[in-house]
Amino acid sequence: MKKIISIVTPTYNEELNIEKLILEIKEIMFPLRSKYDYEHIVIDNKSTDNTIKILKENANKNKNLKIIINRKNYGQARSAFFGILQAKGDAVIFMNSDFQDPVELIPDYIQSWEKGSRITLGQKTNTNDFSLMKYVRKFFHKLLHLISEVKMPLYTTGSGIYDKEVIEAFKKINDPYPYIKGLAAEVEDKINLIQFEQPKRLAGSSKNN
Repeated sequence: MKKIISIVTPTYNEELNIEKLILEIKEIMFPLRSKYDYEHIVIDNKSTDNTIKILKENANKNKNLKIIINRKNYGQARSAFFGILQAKGDAVIFMNSDFQDPVELIPDYIQSWEKGSRITLGQKTNTNDFSLMKYVRKFFHKLLHLISEVKMPLYTTGSGIYDKEVIEAFKKINDPYPYIKGLAAEVEDKINLIQFEQPKRLAGSSKNN
């Protein structure tokens, strides 16, 4: 029996990116079809553009695509976390929908999980922010690392792969504003990292300021 990989991508007003994302994930998972089934869960946080319309059109022709449409905007942290908790896979890959978490990392994440890593996160080595913002982000990550009791990997956002045992642990945590990479460090001491250079956003503007 084939194992299942769940891929969770939260959206909010991503009409310029979402269809391309769906197609690229499908193409990346196709060569792995002999070993894995997959589900692609898109949770939409009450978009006001054409994102929901595009999602419904794609769900009608893609049996692997599952969509969750929030009745209201619950905030990026809660919406994304709820989407992760709905996954049924043996492993769950979480990434944003704007291509700044490269979909090309999916096979690397799966390989790391196959080797026994319960959590593997993508770690940014560089970004395409203008220089001031780049330093602000670095300062924020280092400050957060310094003041936190649980030490989180620097320059990560929570995007990566999680074993189903980790997801089950997440379900037991009652946190009204879940911080995914903080929870990851809470439940797992040995987090593997895959470094990547963050590409430019494909289209539109960031919803994760």
